[in-house]
Amino acid sequence: MIDEKRINSRSPISFPIECNVLPGKEYFYTVSKDLSVGGVRILSDEFLSKNHCLKLNINLIDKVLGMKAKVVWCNKERVSDRYSAGLEFVEIAEESKKYLNSIVK
Repeated sequence: MIDEKRINSRSPISFPIECNVLPGKEYFYTVSKDLSVGGVRILSDEFLSKNHCLKLNINLIDKVLGMKAKVVWCNKERVSDRYSAGLEFVEIAEESKKYLNSIVK
């Protein structure tokens, strides 16, 4: 069971995300499972280690938001070879925060 210490409530919305595993040049593409002003839950084919940093480009259809996030948790999905990972935004522009706040109510 996940310990709920979340400050911002998450909306169960799905958007395409380009993820760059830092500090390298390795990219993968995924979707959000839920999204808030403070973080996002994504799916991944690979296990993502806790505290690992990623650069994200979230495609919100009319706008692409770039930010950095760190992995807070990563668990294997039931009956699947994929993983669910909770990411916390650690570098996000104030304008991007305001935009996210307007769509994740």
